[in-house]
Amino acid sequence: MRALPLFSFALLLTTMPAQAQRFAWDGSIGVSSDAWRAAATALWRVEVGRSLRLGVGARLSHYGGETSSYRSPDEDRSAALPLRVRLAPSVWGLNLAVEGQVRLIGPLTAGANLDLAGIATGGSRRDSGLKLEPARGSLFMYGDRDRGSLNSEFFLGLQTGSALALRAGVSHYVTGYRGTAGGASTRYLRFDTVPFLALRWVP
Repeated sequence: MRALPLFSFALLLTTMPAQAQRFAWDGSIGVSSDAWRAAATALWRVEVGRSLRLGVGARLSHYGGETSSYRSPDEDRSAALPLRVRLAPSVWGLNLAVEGQVRLIGPLTAGANLDLAGIATGGSRRDSGLKLEPARGSLFMYGDRDRGSLNSEFFLGLQTGSALALRAGVSHYVTGYRGTAGGASTRYLRFDTVPFLALRWVP
């Protein structure tokens, strides 16, 4: 239910005048000491007034990193399954994303975007009889309620020319795995925050 206002926001964009609509193509890379992710986004944007831009589109993300601890947030987790597991993530996620961006001063902007829902895939592995694989379905539910793997960005942007813009900020994302053993299963999540750089093209 928490995601319904965000879906309504995406639907609202379809009612905007055609002359205010533009497509944008975006690539970004975020890296920390033990985690990284890369993303490519196709975004349909509309201008609301002179300073606000809203967008909806598809984002393909790849998540990787060092071997790290994942924990299960489920209160009804089976006692047969561990509370924490350690693994090196390798997940591909394709999600519906929304974005808001506001013009600050001159070519400087600020904004944020968020994955709402989609699918994920990646290699599976076994650890002491426990099968671990990326959660197939992704859905923004907020915090530990999140399902799957979802990306978000908070950024400042700088328009460098008529078509290109630079973006920089922090990316906060979750990667999710499903662990199964016998007849029991549970979710395992890890949240990471990494600095990122991006280049956006608006033809």
